[in-house]
Amino acid sequence: MNTFDIAVGKCEAIDKSTVTIRLDSAIVSRLVPGHPWRTSGTSVLRLDIRLCSESRPPEIGRELFLQREALLRNPRASLDLLGDGQFAPIRLRAIGDNTDPEVMQPAAKAGRGDRSRVRWGKEG
Repeated sequence: MNTFDIAVGKCEAIDKSTVTIRLDSAIVSRLVPGHPWRTSGTSVLRLDIRLCSESRPPEIGRELFLQREALLRNPRASLDLLGDGQFAPIRLRAIGDNTDPEVMQPAAKAGRGDRSRVRWGKEG
């Protein structure tokens, strides 16, 4: 399994066991498919600090990264979709789903070929 972190939005608050994030709209669309687009930072997510990246720990005011593997275990969190203080429980697997990096095949080297057959301009 490929290991990497997923950026989800701006870290707003940190306490002993939870982190609060102002979500990017792309993450909201993964969590609530079909929800009308809102400006990034409207929706708020509160989750367990153990889901945060180990290599990029949370820092208030900075982009927050979550461990993809932890998200695929479908942990619970609380989402305030409208940013009005009304939190509802939500599962987080959708953030990590379909994020497998594509393995890029090396570009095939173009053969030099027989350039003697290529003529530019008038044939003579």
